[in-house]
Amino acid sequence: MILLKSTGVLLLLSTNFSCAQQKKPNLILIVTDDQGYADLESFGSNDLETPNIDGIAAAGVRFTQWYANSPVCAPSRAALMTGLYPHNAGVPDLLAPRSPGLSLNRVTLADALKKKGYQTGVFGKWHLGAAADYLPNKRGFDEFFGHLEGTLDYFSHMYYLIRAPRPFHDLWRNTEEAWEEGNYMTHLITREAKQFIRNNKEEPFFMYVAYNAPHQPLHMPKKYLDRFSHLEPQRQRIAAMLAVVDEGVGEIIAQLKKDGLNDNTVVFFMSDNGGANNTKNFLSNEPDQFFYGANNGGLRGHKGSVFEGGIRVPACMSWPGVIPPGTVVDEPGIGMDIYPTFLKIAGAEPPDYMLDGHDLMPRINERKKTPHDVLCWEYAGQYAIRKGKWKLSLNTMLDFRREGPEVFLADLKADREETHNLAGEYPEVVKELRTQLDTWYESVKPNLPSE
Repeated sequence: MILLKSTGVLLLLSTNFSCAQQKKPNLILIVTDDQGYADLESFGSNDLETPNIDGIAAAGVRFTQWYANSPVCAPSRAALMTGLYPHNAGVPDLLAPRSPGLSLNRVTLADALKKKGYQTGVFGKWHLGAAADYLPNKRGFDEFFGHLEGTLDYFSHMYYLIRAPRPFHDLWRNTEEAWEEGNYMTHLITREAKQFIRNNKEEPFFMYVAYNAPHQPLHMPKKYLDRFSHLEPQRQRIAAMLAVVDEGVGEIIAQLKKDGLNDNTVVFFMSDNGGANNTKNFLSNEPDQFFYGANNGGLRGHKGSVFEGGIRVPACMSWPGVIPPGTVVDEPGIGMDIYPTFLKIAGAEPPDYMLDGHDLMPRINERKKTPHDVLCWEYAGQYAIRKGKWKLSLNTMLDFRREGPEVFLADLKADREETHNLAGEYPEVVKELRTQLDTWYESVKPNLPSE
């Protein structure tokens, strides 16, 4: 301890504590797009290179039963930003181009943390509303660099999907168009994230890094494709795109360490839904009817399905000095749990309405059971509910094109791949879960956006 006298005022300086150690923890949420459950080495892949994302799991906790709140992008992200079921957040489905999105009466994670003195930034895919009042800078974010819609060309940054009447450019810095033609989108997201860290190292920050990879179109620089030339072409593309993402995550962690922030930073990583098998992933007139490049770890279903393959995703979290390295949580968790967890860590006030998510830390450090009595999903007329080991799925789809059973009951403890339909053997379980599912859906219906 050093005492200095300056103009009659004693200044107390500590040699043991830096400003970075005294401030509130920095919070980083990293989300990938359409990454399958087993599209990480730490989740079972033996053909990818993901050492940096796996490093988050090794340094902290790996969640083996982590769920997205929806089998598609926008609703899943709405839950992350609000701590609510997508229906309660006003985004139960995909959004049309240039449309409204996240309900304006909901407090976003950025809104809540900003009130607590956090600098806030989002880099990458927004997909929560592109109308004027729904843009990131109107929803609590000080800085935004990325695209507003659900997908774009990785090099020209044009939006081409047939849902739009014509193509348009969709890369923005705050509310101004940004022109970076020829620069790979994943690299740009990483560049902006690193700059945000450098610019805000003296203040606590919340940074949402929303990589659009490996969502279609499956674009990547050739050098990454060449690295995986030994793989089948479809898998090769996914491996190459995720290698660029992993490299970016490594650069972000390295920037934190360089600026002396890593020990005071919480990092959460997850995918927004399961791996996709639709033909939009093809880059040519290939003979296959489905895309087989993603790896959902043998789980039934793909993106667009409420089966496990569409909603169970890889997830991990690190917080040096708080979460012991190598922790594994086998209790169910879900995207909307991140919001209350980050608020609790930051000491921020929750909104004046009840959240659907729950703080994760008791499950991580106290080995508590999940506080969710049930978890529920609804997408495009499909329904699912999980309670304990049981999961009931109704009006199912296997992906965007193929129908599944109308009623499917699985014992996830014995059969996480959902290979055996037990609905006929346990009608009483089906009845109980169906009643609870009906109750849940009736509770969220009042918050659905009007047609």
